[in-house]
Amino acid sequence: MWSVVNFGKWKEKGKTLPQIIVSDPDWFFWAMETDSFLGSLKAEAAMLARRAQSIRLPAPYGSDHCIQYMITTDRKIADFNIIPSNRPAHLGSSSEIRRAYLSLRMPREINEYDKLGGRQIIRIFKYHWFNNKNLTKKAVETFFDTASHFEKP
Repeated sequence: MWSVVNFGKWKEKGKTLPQIIVSDPDWFFWAMETDSFLGSLKAEAAMLARRAQSIRLPAPYGSDHCIQYMITTDRKIADFNIIPSNRPAHLGSSSEIRRAYLSLRMPREINEYDKLGGRQIIRIFKYHWFNNKNLTKKAVETFFDTASHFEKP
């Protein structure tokens, strides 16, 4: 059972941490970095942060695939893809970072303020992990409750 966040921009919105991280991952990780979560929310947020930074690839992809994060020249997320791990490195003006798992924190790791990158990562997370279905309260809470979805549960 996830607690409702009732401070900051989420005051009186009735949203739980999983709902917040898929709405505004930048805000969630900012709140983690500034130690904004207190009481029971602090423990929930720590678990969610760990999980949100180690999301395993969806079932159709095997260990021979990885996440390719495309980075613009001004250090923002341009896109990300699930690709075969042995695909040659990207050539072009943008650079890439590859990981074996998805991190919803990646836009913030690359650039402290990248709201567009956060929206893009959630859009593609929704597409690949939720078959482009609505990210309902039940769906996201169930996803983040399931330890097998994560490298670091």
